[in-house]
Amino acid sequence: MAGQNGKGRYRSREMKRRDEIFYEAYTARDARFDGVFFLGVTSTGIFCRPICPARTAKRDNCRFFATAAEAARAGFRPCLRCRPELTPGAAPVDDARRITQLIVSRLEEPFGGGTNVEELARDHEVSSRQLRRIVRGQLGVSPRELLQAERLRLARRLLVETELRVIDVAFASGFGSLRRFNDAFSRNCGMTPTVFRRGARNAAA
Repeated sequence: MAGQNGKGRYRSREMKRRDEIFYEAYTARDARFDGVFFLGVTSTGIFCRPICPARTAKRDNCRFFATAAEAARAGFRPCLRCRPELTPGAAPVDDARRITQLIVSRLEEPFGGGTNVEELARDHEVSSRQLRRIVRGQLGVSPRELLQAERLRLARRLLVETELRVIDVAFASGFGSLRRFNDAFSRNCGMTPTVFRRGARNAAA
């Protein structure tokens, strides 16, 4: 009996610790926990995903479930904002993350840096203003800054791996002129493209 009581107390401590971790993830809207657990709010009778944008519930009002089905069996209704009953990624609340992931994937394609903000917005059927808000909210940078970083990443690769002239690298990586390319590269890398190429090749040798 004493052994069983000890196991029960240990399990209780483990569950309490788990719930504290889940609550911290929920207050931070940590996307890594999306699908790991669901949150039932006793004051509203609604259950949510940990990324739900609704106002944060008090800790004492929160219960945690491994699946949406468990939360429903406990008497909670699905939230209309984060739609926990849907397949992850299918709810409107997922649109910003999905669009951002698609943009990043596109920019990582060969010569993806040659696109522009207006093209990205049009391809994803949002306005350029919406696109700026989405990307900044997800990544903390503007779409233009994201494009610039990807163009410079491609430029560094072309400088090291090809024999293209610097002016050809500039246009191939999406810059409209050699002057803009040199200015952006020098600000980002602290050296000109020519010096960067020479240093990279000397290091490899």
